[in-house]
Parts: sequence; structure tokens; C-alpha cells
Amino acid sequence: MSIEPGGVLGGRYELGRQLGAGGMARVYLAYDRVLDREVAVKVLSERYAADPAFVERFRREASAAAGLNHPNIVAVYDRGEAESTYYIVMEFLAGPDLKRVIREHGPLPPAQAVDYALQILSALAAAHKRGIIHRDIKPQNVMVGDDGRLRVADFGIARADADAQMTEAGSVIGTAQYLSPEQARGEEVTAASDTYATGIVLYEMLTGRVPFDGDRPVTVAMKQINEPPVPPQVFEPGIPDELNDVVLKALEKRPGARFTSAEDFTAALIDVRRNLPGGEQSTLILTGAAPLTGETRVMGDRTGSTGQMAAVPPPDPARRRSRKPLWIAVLILVLAAAGVAAALVLTRGGSDSGQVSVPDVTGLEFAAAAEQLREAGLQPAQRARASDAVPAGQVINTRPAGGQEVARGSTVLVNVSSGPATRQVPNVVGQSLEDAQAEIERQGFVVGDVTRRASNDVPQGDVISQSPGAGAQAGEGDAIDLVVSRGQEQVEVPDVLDQSLDSATAELQGAGLAVGDVSESESSSISPGNVISQSPDPGARADRGSTVDLVIASEPQGTDVPDVTGLDAADARSKLESVGFSVTSSGVESSEPEGTVLDQTPSGGTTADLGTNVTIIVSIGPGDTTTEAPTPPPPPTDTGSQPPPPTTQATPPPAPTPAPDPTGTGPQPPDPNSP
Repeated sequence: MSIEPGGVLGGRYELGRQLGAGGMARVYLAYDRVLDREVAVKVLSERYAADPAFVERFRREASAAAGLNHPNIVAVYDRGEAESTYYIVMEFLAGPDLKRVIREHGPLPPAQAVDYALQILSALAAAHKRGIIHRDIKPQNVMVGDDGRLRVADFGIARADADAQMTEAGSVIGTAQYLSPEQARGEEVTAASDTYATGIVLYEMLTGRVPFDGDRPVTVAMKQINEPPVPPQVFEPGIPDELNDVVLKALEKRPGARFTSAEDFTAALIDVRRNLPGGEQSTLILTGAAPLTGETRVMGDRTGSTGQMAAVPPPDPARRRSRKPLWIAVLILVLAAAGVAAALVLTRGGSDSGQVSVPDVTGLEFAAAAEQLREAGLQPAQRARASDAVPAGQVINTRPAGGQEVARGSTVLVNVSSGPATRQVPNVVGQSLEDAQAEIERQGFVVGDVTRRASNDVPQGDVISQSPGAGAQAGEGDAIDLVVSRGQEQVEVPDVLDQSLDSATAELQGAGLAVGDVSESESSSISPGNVISQSPDPGARADRGSTVDLVIASEPQGTDVPDVTGLDAADARSKLESVGFSVTSSGVESSEPEGTVLDQTPSGGTTADLGTNVTIIVSIGPGDTTTEAPTPPPPPTDTGSQPPPPTTQATPPPAPTPAPDPTGTGPQPPDPNSP
């Protein structure tokens, strides 16, 4: 026999639909054949069933939990072994749990939140007296009855779920959002650890949120250790100061600084409760804190303070004796009535008039079916069964079946459809959308809404989260909604040009970016220390958290002046300006070709600051001349006569030297309009 719906454990517990599952165990709705009642059966997971040490602890703690008898604790009826694993039989509670109440109704009124916290502490006080530390107090483990009474489940069972709601590291076991600092550090767990968790539950009831949360359990655990909680009054200003202070004391990081026992926490809340609306009404809190004295204790006057009880003396023995004849008379009347009923049955002479036929109520709603069975003299007992053929809420069949003869007053088991059989939702977080869809459809579900959201942690196209979550129970064909990463969030790169490095860094960080590589470059136009350029450019889109490289201006430094002598004036000017110098020129007569640079200041090879003016001396050519050479005398003759005196020709004055040409392009023709 496999442990699944339809199987029978210990020859007694018939398993129905699965109610929930975790890393440690699965919980089933079951029918107790012996006591004819619905129960919840928790079956230890196979991976723990193979660990002898864990099994022994499971047995020991199950026995301890079974010994807890308290109105605010879920009752444990039985435990056993089957199919190489172990199970615990518990009281079945239809719910809802406190987490659902908070989720649906938001922050609870302070008076109601305090009353609920007092009931949780009442259960803890009883457990602590027996040496049992819960270790996993959270709203999901607290069931809310129709009468407002709370019952705490999972006492003495260390939960070890390995999903996003749980954390386990060595001896660290618990739910991250409700984990005490000492649990997060793997230290000894005491009663103060449970009171810390209760403080978080009270905080959540008052504000609708937990004080510490995060994307990963380890992040939440570190907050539990290091961060102070935001006072609940910040979120709900209507919370009284006294209650705000009690919550903060319950959440102290050091165990010795918080309420070290459920009794201390209870006393503080009772003091607060007196001043809350409805505090004038008496509320009985079963803390189990006070030792029994043998005296009868009753509630005080309705106008008295909350939780105060007045002791009354024991009943007068004389008055007790005076009531004895009355009880004897009542007993005689009851026995007489029973005798009459028996006589009526016997007078039927053994005929089959005591037998009735079971009505056929198949297909009816349970209420209508139960009415017919009672009219026939039978007692209906409802049991939920999964069915793909019969709509939820309608009767599948009965035991005994319709038409069979049974004794009047017999119990008829009515199997009512709970709808299609449920199955466990697969975990597709971290898978690509295509793989997740294939897995969901393979398991008998369909993909519902797909929402895309930016994520810095999950690659683009992979699943961030799912609803219902992994391990939950859902009907075949139900939709699984997915949130899929669209990759890193993109932001616009701001313009930080000509800003100081500090200012640019602040603006980039404000935009969700960081400064990357920083280099320097000389600049004559940007102030030293300011940004010359950036990459990516202003206005570009970049992933949030990515870096922007910056180039910062530095002081201009001296550089060598190029030697441009001998070059054409235009080439010399271009060469000097390309390096960063300015240029002026002057012209002089020279035998060098026109436009040739004859000299420069500063000289080539010397060092000068960028921007320094360099003067170049440019040849304007040899210049014009009108002086003719003297005519040589004729050669001498043989006449013997004296040679004639030489003929002298006047030499004209030299032409004026042209003014220097500042352009270096040579002499210009005269202006015809000049006088």
C-alpha cells in the first residue's frame, strides 16, 4: 500500500485529499474508521524517515506533543509506523489559519490582536512547562475557530522546509520572517525564542506586515540579527503607546532584554488590554502560569479589570449534602425512561420493524441528504472525497449504500465530493518560460497570467515567482500564474560633462548607476578636475547598476616646440598649431626662396606651455635693385697715347626696402590708390 489518497494507515486511517506539504512531511485529511471522525494525518517525508536520529526525535516529540492537553493547542491523538515511515494523527481543523485572516482583513484592531496574542501565549506557557519549545511560531501554524478560539499546531516538530519561506543551516531551523536572532545564529533555542516569534506575529496582526522581509531567507535572517524593527506605530498611528512599547520589547535582539517567558509577556499584554476598547469586559486567559491552589476561581465583576479573578471559598459541605436527594431523584427518572424505551423495543416481538432502508441520496447536496437520512431515523456522517465526475458539494455515495436495510439509529457515512483530485504544483522558479510552461502542462496544469518584471538577480526570460507556489495543492487543469524576468532594469544615463568628479558621482548614483574607470587628460578649455567626456554618452540607456567611465581634465603641461625652420610658412603654421601653439609671422629679405621660414621664437626643441605664441621669420626673397655694374675700359691700343679718362655714370639711390609681411606670404604689389 502506497501512502497516497485512498490508502489506509494502520488499518484504521483512510487517507483523503492532501491538505499541505513541506520539506518534512505531508498532511492528509483522513477518516478514522474506529471513532468515525475526520482527522488530519501528518506523514514523515521519506528522506527523514531514513535518518534514525531524526525518526527518534520525531517519535519523542510526537509523544510530548500528544501529552499537551490545552484548549489553545491542536490535539494529537495517535502516532504510528507504516510503509517504512512514520505518521502522527491530529485533530482536523477546517481553518482558516491566522495568516489568511490577516491577509483578508488587513491590520486587526488592537484589542483583537492582543486577545489573539494572549491565546497563543496561553498555549506556549502550557508547552514550556513540559519542556517543549515550539521553534516555528507563525500565523500559518495558528488556526482560528468559528468561535474566535485559536489553536496552535505543530508543537514540538522542527520544520525543515527548503523553500523560500524556510531556512536551514546546521542547527538553524525555522521560518525566516519569524526567526529569533539566536536561532539565526544557530545558538540555543529557549522559551524567549518563542516569545520573540509571538512578538512578530503580534506586530503582523497590528500592521498587516512583518517587521523584517527580503527576497532570500538569509537576507531576512541577517535583518533579524542586526536591524532594529520599525515601530508599529509608524505604519498604524492608532496603536497605543503602551502596546507599541510592549511589541518593541518583545522584539529585543538579546533574549535577556525581551520577555523571557510566556507568562511575562502575558502579564504585560493584560495591563495594556485594560485600557483598550472592550477592556472593561472580563476575558479569561488560560495561561497555565498560576499553580492550582485547589480553590475554585471565577471571573470578577464585569466592570472589573481584564484578567482579574476573585477567589471564592469552597462550597459549604452542608449545602452540598442538601442537594444529594435531588440528584438521586434525577437519576431514578433517567433510569426509568431508559427502561420504558427498552420495553418498547422488546414489545416489537423481534420483527424487522427496527430496520430501516437507507435512502438513496446520491447527487444531493449534503444538507438535503442529511435531512433525508435523519427523517429515516439514521445519523449522517460527512466525509470529503475527491471526484472528477461529481461536482463539489454533492454526494458521491453512502456507506451503507442506498436501499440497504440497517438498524434504526445507525450511522451512515456520506461521501461528499470535494471536486477534482488535487495534485502538487511543480516548482518552476528559475526555469525559462518555455521550460516552465512545458513542466506545468506535463503536470496537468495550464499557464495562467504571465507578468514581466525587471530583475537584477534573475536572467531575462526566467521565472521569478509563481502562484500557487511550489508544493501547493491545485486541481487538474488549474492555472499557474508566472512572473517572468525582463532582465536588468534600464535607466537613462545623465549628462555629467563639465561637472566635478564628486558631483558626477552623486548624480550617477542617484540615477542607479556607478562610476567606472576614471582617467585624466590635459585640457585648455575644461577646468582641471571636471569631466571632459563620459561613456556611455548622456541620454543613452544602460542597465541599472552598470558603470559609466569618465575622463577628467588635468592641468596643461609644457611641451617641446617643433623646429619649423626651413619649412614653408604655411606648413610651419599648421605644424605648430596642431601641437597647441599659436603662431605669428614677420617677413625679411633673404636669398632663401620666398615663404621659407628663416628663424623662430621660441626656438625649436625648447619647452613651452601649450598655447604659447611662436613667432616665425619668413623670407620675402632677395628684393629689387637698379644699380648697374661699371663698364670695363676698352683694351689698350698700340698708339702709345694716354688712355682717356674713364666715364663715370651716376648711381641711382637704392630702392626702399618693403615693410615686413606679417602673413609670411611674400611682398605684395603696391596699392594703385595710394599717393
